[in-house]
Amino acid sequence: MPLRRVSLVLLLALLFGGACSSGVTRSTRCGTFVQNFPLRLKQLKTSFIKIKEYYEEKDQVETALLDASVLVEIQSPVGCHAMSEVLRFYIETVLPAADEASEEFKIPIGSIGDIFYELKSELLYCNDYFSCKEPFQLKEIVDTYNKMQDRGLYKAMSELELFFNYIEEYMASKKHDSTVALRGKPSGSSTLGRSPHRGER
Repeated sequence: MPLRRVSLVLLLALLFGGACSSGVTRSTRCGTFVQNFPLRLKQLKTSFIKIKEYYEEKDQVETALLDASVLVEIQSPVGCHAMSEVLRFYIETVLPAADEASEEFKIPIGSIGDIFYELKSELLYCNDYFSCKEPFQLKEIVDTYNKMQDRGLYKAMSELELFFNYIEEYMASKKHDSTVALRGKPSGSSTLGRSPHRGER
């Protein structure tokens, strides 16, 4: 495991330990994570803007990886598991390949990877809070990615912004629950426009 990942795991462990020792409940911690996630989303977008033009210019494939069906899954009862699986795809496959292929963009790619890893860890810890249910099949996305060969990397990286939108949609849908958990008051959630279907750009 890379040093940055080890440091992040240790940080999450310390946060978890601190939460337990101070009597903070799991639902409170998870609710706080949801409420504070817009800051992480802003950091993701700030990092991506540094690499967006490069990967979008390199992406010459019309077929989409993250089509509208993925958003439907994220909005469904299996949304947490769907989100976790797509994060795993980026953490284990896409971002390491992008990092290895580019010396220029290692810092923004690493920053995106760290936040994805943190989000995946929190989804695992907050399994009950997010009502994670299986199954979500990642196989179709992985198969399409592999069929694209070298071009798959550029496609997956160019669709990061779309994935950010999916994450934003999912986290916004959980804001009501987090507000109730933290203050006992409901809050509104936002919705996004339609996403591209497979084969659209």
